[in-house]
Amino acid sequence: MFKQQNKPILSLLSPEIQKNGNKHHRVLYVAFAVLAVLIVIIVAALLIPQNEIPQSDSSPRELSLNYAVGERMVYENTNIATTQMTDTTLSLPDTITGDSSNSTLIIEVLSENSDSYTVKQTGTMTPDLGMTIPPLTRSIDKASYYNNFVEPQGQFIFYNADSNPALLAYLAQDKITIGDVWNIPVNTGTASLGLTGEVTLKFVDTQEINVPAGTFQTMRIEVTSNGLSYHSDGTILSGIDGMNLQINGTSYVELGTFRLIKADLTQIGNGSTILYSERTLVEYTKP
Repeated sequence: MFKQQNKPILSLLSPEIQKNGNKHHRVLYVAFAVLAVLIVIIVAALLIPQNEIPQSDSSPRELSLNYAVGERMVYENTNIATTQMTDTTLSLPDTITGDSSNSTLIIEVLSENSDSYTVKQTGTMTPDLGMTIPPLTRSIDKASYYNNFVEPQGQFIFYNADSNPALLAYLAQDKITIGDVWNIPVNTGTASLGLTGEVTLKFVDTQEINVPAGTFQTMRIEVTSNGLSYHSDGTILSGIDGMNLQINGTSYVELGTFRLIKADLTQIGNGSTILYSERTLVEYTKP
């Protein structure tokens, strides 16, 4: 589940202290030298690019998706599947890279009401496997900001929230503060296919990041899991019943809008099958 400025260039100041024979003047020069060093340190600190310094901002942030009608967001997605080999009797590399794909997702905000947005989604996929991604017009609830916290598994992890009281208690909050930690009980899907366990979201800091679409002030969220496993009766997807799933990743959402700016997620199934996913905002058009 989002302006552009060049980074400042760090410059160093090197004041030179001139000696003279007057002791009183030497004392003054030493004092000025100490002051100059302090100024250098302060100036250097101010000139370090903001995106390299995570900010400790304890201001509460209102939890709501905040788009504007007419906005257009373009995301590039990358998925890479690999398998870790454990059978040393075979002359195979330790890691085998399997399928990989790239896709583009375009989101255009068409209209808004008090509770939701109507958006048009289109996309392309590389390589072209004979599959087309038809345009889709759908409604996005303003309260579904949380899907951007865990990309691309957000919608699955938060699915069935209405029947998960512990999860609802988190989602009932109207604000979030840096340093908060959500330990989310996961119990999603149906008897045919679902996922249970726990996912932890840690709202670490605020950070300025640069992506192809520009420079954005964001909240950094670290994602980890504990005891996730699939259940499946095979009617929807076979071969995954009882499979353990470990996930970890990082999401950056824009302050004030909770628009997704950048995210990565690594999913490891049964300790060997690895799916790495990344989504980045590459174009952003204001209304």
